[in-house]
Amino acid sequence: MKKKHICLIDYNMCHWGGVEQVIENMGLAFMKDYKISIISLCAGFPKTYPGIDCHTIINRNARVREILFKGYFKLIRTINRNHMDIVIVCGPCTGIVVTLARPFIKAKIVFADHLNLRGLWKDKSMRRLLYWSSKMADHTVTLTKKNRDDYIKYFHIPSEKISYIYNWINEQTFELSKEYQKDTKKIISAGRLEHEKGYDRLIDIAKLVLPQHPDWEWHIYGKGELYEAIDRKIRENKLEKQLFLKGMSNKLLEEYHNYSIFALTSYIEGLPLVLLEAKVNHLPSVSFDIFTGPSEIIKDGYNGYLIQDGDLSGFAEKLGALMDNDHLRYTFSCHSCEGLDKFQKNKILKQWKILFSRLLS
Repeated sequence: MKKKHICLIDYNMCHWGGVEQVIENMGLAFMKDYKISIISLCAGFPKTYPGIDCHTIINRNARVREILFKGYFKLIRTINRNHMDIVIVCGPCTGIVVTLARPFIKAKIVFADHLNLRGLWKDKSMRRLLYWSSKMADHTVTLTKKNRDDYIKYFHIPSEKISYIYNWINEQTFELSKEYQKDTKKIISAGRLEHEKGYDRLIDIAKLVLPQHPDWEWHIYGKGELYEAIDRKIRENKLEKQLFLKGMSNKLLEEYHNYSIFALTSYIEGLPLVLLEAKVNHLPSVSFDIFTGPSEIIKDGYNGYLIQDGDLSGFAEKLGALMDNDHLRYTFSCHSCEGLDKFQKNKILKQWKILFSRLLS
């Protein structure tokens, strides 16, 4: 029997982050049971994937308007001529491009929202993108139950047309995890250096807590447009001897065991992979309790702390409590892996397969 053809569509696969990592993981995992393609609407691919067909619509960085103007019909031809059965559209900008092409696309469309609706609610443009991407798709998949409930409540998406499916934790993350080192006086944060990751308030928190702990360091992994601005703010606050920008690491999974605390200061997340990776590596975590994501990973006061969003002094206080108490860090670490079963790969793959069968029946 001929394998069904599943395509994952991203806006820019070269703009590497959590979404691109998920697309890679899903493509490689689905290969056993389906023919797989990945489409990058612009810029192309930073790596090759043997056995997966990779298509680029515009071979450079491009805005939505340019993709629609110059790549609209190429996108339609790519999907239809390759007889794709289901296209999984990742992200709101990607969603609106594919949505506008929907009348001419034969494949079923699944809109995968890796963000969260409430966190973006005040951004009217983004809200419209999410609304139309979801409304026009055959099915919507969110990363959390909370986000699914919000789509039903605020966008009136029929419950049968929307599911929540977690991202799974890569097997390599488990393979590379090591014993927790409670005596390591280092904090780690990781993610693209962009506004939504909250590095501005990370520095404000660091200013409150690091001078009180001169033997501690805080390392930030990632790259992005705000690198120079963040670096400048670190120096303006005279934190350069304790707060370090480490750049992008291709071996981040191997770095976690060098740290004893993970800190997430994001304004908005879907389901942060870095927080899951920290959990597998036994790190107690401190995060703002933003609309979705951290509260489904961290159990407050048990394996980490959830801080009221925007409470910088509260964040600094709890972070400082962990820094001061190695027994507390170790206790939290011992509970860190509890609850990981819901992020198991086989369980999540089964949910996707059930959805595909339903859409194609």
